[in-house]
Amino acid sequence: EGEALVVPQKKYHHGIIIGSLIFGFGWSLTGACPGPLYAQIGAGFSVVIVGLLAALAGTWTFGRFQRFLPD
Repeated sequence: EGEALVVPQKKYHHGIIIGSLIFGFGWSLTGACPGPLYAQIGAGFSVVIVGLLAALAGTWTFGRFQRFLPD
């Protein structure tokens, strides 16, 4: 019983695949998922700061070029 689940159709964009691959490569290279990243820094794993800086650079880049990306 209950209501049917309706999944809206979205237009495919290859940028989703490219962005996912970049995210996955970064995750595997640093060995740090975004959640525990701060805990690892707090625990003294200073090498994880590279991952944090890369995440900040990626966030800045997205904000800078978001207006050029398709909806």
